[in-house]
Amino acid sequence: MQYILAKPRQINRYNHANRFRVCVNGYELDMSKAIEKVYKFELKIYGIKSDAKEKELHRGPKNDVAIALRHRVLWSIYQQLLKNYEDIFGNDLKKYFYDCGINFYSVNRLFDRSEGEKEFKISVELLPPETRDFLSKRITGLVVRLLPCEEINLHQTTAVSADLYARERSLQQFLEIATSQMMLHEQSHLIFRNKAYDCPSDHDIGVSGGKVLTAGMEKNVRFVGNSWEQAVPVVQIDARKAAFFKKQPLVELVGTLCNRAHPKMLIEDAKLRARVARQLKDLVVRTTHLETQRLFCIFGMTAATADRLVIPVNNQDTTVASYMLYKYQRRLRYPGLPCIIERHVGGKDKFPRNSFHPMEFLEVVGGQRVDTKKQTPELVDDLIQNCRLLPMNLKNENERRRCRAQITDENPYLRSLGVSIIHVISTPRAGNAIVQFPPAIVYKNSKVEPSPSGDLDWRLSVPRGMQNKIFFKPATAPRRWVVFMFHNASDQQSADRFIAAFVNRSRDHGIQMPNPSRSEEYDRTDMDFLIEKIEFMRRNGVEYILFITRDRYDPVHDAMKLTEIKCGVVTQHICSSTLFKAISNRGAEMTLDNLVMKMNLKLGGITHALTSSSAFLSKNRLTNNVMDKEWLRHSRMFFGLDMSHAAPQSLYERQAQVPPSEPTIVAMTFSCGEPFAMQGEYWMQEPRLHVVKFLKEHVERAVRSFRNTSKAKCLPEHVVVFRSGVSEGEYAKVGVPKIITAILEISCYVAYEQSINKILEN
Repeated sequence: MQYILAKPRQINRYNHANRFRVCVNGYELDMSKAIEKVYKFELKIYGIKSDAKEKELHRGPKNDVAIALRHRVLWSIYQQLLKNYEDIFGNDLKKYFYDCGINFYSVNRLFDRSEGEKEFKISVELLPPETRDFLSKRITGLVVRLLPCEEINLHQTTAVSADLYARERSLQQFLEIATSQMMLHEQSHLIFRNKAYDCPSDHDIGVSGGKVLTAGMEKNVRFVGNSWEQAVPVVQIDARKAAFFKKQPLVELVGTLCNRAHPKMLIEDAKLRARVARQLKDLVVRTTHLETQRLFCIFGMTAATADRLVIPVNNQDTTVASYMLYKYQRRLRYPGLPCIIERHVGGKDKFPRNSFHPMEFLEVVGGQRVDTKKQTPELVDDLIQNCRLLPMNLKNENERRRCRAQITDENPYLRSLGVSIIHVISTPRAGNAIVQFPPAIVYKNSKVEPSPSGDLDWRLSVPRGMQNKIFFKPATAPRRWVVFMFHNASDQQSADRFIAAFVNRSRDHGIQMPNPSRSEEYDRTDMDFLIEKIEFMRRNGVEYILFITRDRYDPVHDAMKLTEIKCGVVTQHICSSTLFKAISNRGAEMTLDNLVMKMNLKLGGITHALTSSSAFLSKNRLTNNVMDKEWLRHSRMFFGLDMSHAAPQSLYERQAQVPPSEPTIVAMTFSCGEPFAMQGEYWMQEPRLHVVKFLKEHVERAVRSFRNTSKAKCLPEHVVVFRSGVSEGEYAKVGVPKIITAILEISCYVAYEQSINKILEN
């Protein structure tokens, strides 16, 4: 068997539709005059406590505020290190590179690995006040340990080796750090891995829910070229905006989240309180009433108000409001608001303890991104509206981002390396582009060819009086199906009109859809109720449920999808705005087509297939259809692999050493029988595990399915694997050897021998 990881060389050269020049969002790094090598070290900074114990300062909480603070503190200590030991580092500080973690690079050879680790001491008194405040009085001294690691040649790289297992990213990693040095040096950006955003300012765009949009970019170093040998490093810049929580009093944010409802609604309305609590969870806030203010992460929100929440103080019970008056001589302006819970783990027993803070004595710290779980539909709409850019504007914005990050010839760090930016005068790198011939779209009763200009019409709708396009393989219609409507999502007349239009449009495309057996309205959405209802439907032959909600992101969606798995009944969700659009005078047909296409796939149908266009065959003087006979032939199997990890744990969970509870999800899809017939599987494994488990067993089942459904009843001749969800450094771990092993083991038990001559990865 031949095992190929890189892209195979093209055997047949075909004529293309067109060629032209394009501008890419990258700037080439000119390495022709670069120094020969840099020297990599491991640099660790330790704080010495009063009891002589050491604390690694590069470790700490994972929230955005803690990361930004840690970057500033570590950079300050690092700069002091270089100044204190001028006899070792010299006076040109731009010859050194640091990522505010443990990676340190030097243009000069400071000392050899044979000399071992070297230790440097720094006095806390020499540091700026902000850094000393961060370290607190418990840190009485600092120690920096430096250990040589490797030499990195700036003119040779295996990052683009044809052999995946021989690739290593040392040079690529160094160039990514080197091009970020000025941002760290000037403290001009909030840096989160390869993303950098402007620090909070009055120029931020206000959006819904007490959030702001902040401009920034995603920056990567890629090796780009027409061949492995010609690949050159390019700084890829992608301008973007992200939603951040605005710096503001916490009471103001809570008022915004309540849509300016009366504060007592937080106590009376449990759903509103839960929704606000989800927004506040893990948010970093700063106290405003202490002599020395401090930061903490919000753990939760109480159900009781500050004037009713009782806490023990000196063996006596008192309310939080009374305690604030007694301790700080501060009378609460909003005693009827809930309190914020701070949870911390301390003492030898590691037992969790709660502290309660009145909302009005807290303010939201700026510079915190809004994670996906906290993005409301209104915020998503604001993001779409404010983040879209026309191509020319995107080019200009990329240029502004590059200049703001000082990725220019004037950058002193790049100058010390002898590295410069090619096309530096407002011109990113250009390249040759090829317009490939688009394929033709195949339906059961027709074929859609691209226009002479290459445009392809994917719409299912046809002019009035023409024959409708029948799906390539219409799904078998469900014997019985029902409609669920939750919380009066629509009036009955509109719902009936929609159902009739949905059924008729399904029949137009070849699905012999019956009318629904029943349409029911529910106000209850608890899991027990839904499982009971859907189990009843399943026992009575229902195979498909269309459910309608008022909101696009209604919580009932997740509950229905769980019942789909438990009960084995296919479900499809639409919101009321989609329903009304499907029966309106504008865009109704396209909306219905999208819904019917989705249903067709859910029920096992194939919407369309692809084939070579007549223009491509004519220009290349081909008589055989190369797409059907070669590229998408029935002996070729396609795999898709993806991994999804849970969000980071909260500070309390990490402090309490609570093991992650949300598993890592692995998804796999594969072709079976024919290239456009797909099946899928997913499974769970230990949280944050990057190596795919159980892959061999799932691949065996997939390959057997391919063999059983193929016309020739044989194993695949070629296997093409598409991967996502892992970094390049993890690619080798995501399964190709396991796929090979699984196929080989299956081939040992069949009565014939099938040659698997290529496995390609993308």
